[in-house]
Amino acid sequence: MKVKNPVSADDALVFDEFVAQWKQRLNLADWRIERGTKPAKAAMASVEFNAPARLATYRLGDFGAEAITPESLERTALHELLHVFLYDLIEIACSKHDPDDLEATEHKIINVLEGLLMDYK
Repeated sequence: MKVKNPVSADDALVFDEFVAQWKQRLNLADWRIERGTKPAKAAMASVEFNAPARLATYRLGDFGAEAITPESLERTALHELLHVFLYDLIEIACSKHDPDDLEATEHKIINVLEGLLMDYK
């Protein structure tokens, strides 16, 4: 039997704050990132994309056996925002775009990671 552990309304607000923080740290200002109204299915969280609108919609789900703490909420928010962060690279890598587009997108990611990792040390 599966353990049910849904996120409370208060926890969802904490999650939203972590999403906003990581959106800024990952330099995702060109994306509109919003919480959806329906719960994620069979996942702690999920994200869906409307690429033409540059809209990413995240949904919170059931944390199952995972304790809902500020750390688990932040880790999950970061995980979902990393999907957004890597979206362009994945799309370009899977298409037949110019190799210069792939390199430019790769360097956009590298530059953000450099800043995050250098701040970490």
